[in-house]
Amino acid sequence: MNVIIDNLDVFWGGFVKTIVLVALSGVMSLAAGVILASFAISPVPLLQRFSAVYVAVMRNIPAAAHLFFTIFILPLLGVRLSFFALATIGITLYFAAYYCDAVRSGINAIGQGQLEAARAIGLRKGQTLRLIVLPQGMSNSVPPLINTTIALVKVTAIAGVFGVTELFGAMLQLINTNDSAVIPLMLFTGLLYSAITIPAGLAAAALERKVAFAS
Repeated sequence: MNVIIDNLDVFWGGFVKTIVLVALSGVMSLAAGVILASFAISPVPLLQRFSAVYVAVMRNIPAAAHLFFTIFILPLLGVRLSFFALATIGITLYFAAYYCDAVRSGINAIGQGQLEAARAIGLRKGQTLRLIVLPQGMSNSVPPLINTTIALVKVTAIAGVFGVTELFGAMLQLINTNDSAVIPLMLFTGLLYSAITIPAGLAAAALERKVAFAS
């Protein structure tokens, strides 16, 4: 227990970095996912194919392999960024595919009659997408979006294996110098991850109830 108390600053630094990593990659991958979902329902075949291929490729590559390429191979190709920035980019590109699927599932739940009504009142395709499809699609997508974000939190731990000193990376550093305290260090790290994912799950349930009530 002393090793945890003596290294609370290390854990706190890793915890904060995990929060920042989740926030940055979560916002950017959600934005990219919405764009990909818009491509998927676009009348332009090229955009549809791009979205389908991107999602298929990313969903069939293990997260660890994807982050390994982003963090270690991109610098060999001339991309000079910090490990943290590379991890953020890697997680963003990876989870954009999953956010796309979440948003697209919400869009598919929209009644066809609403789209026909939009055409009947003279709305153009871009207006229909902006005013009807995306707002309702995002509302329908709340549960899978939250679940995807929780999965993103867990995947950030892989970045710690590759040298990013987020929460899992901080734990690995402490284990290297305190090998007799592996179990308490792992348990405390799990507790800190739970401090992120459990509130996110509760927020998801509350938001889902609110959305269901509003609709």
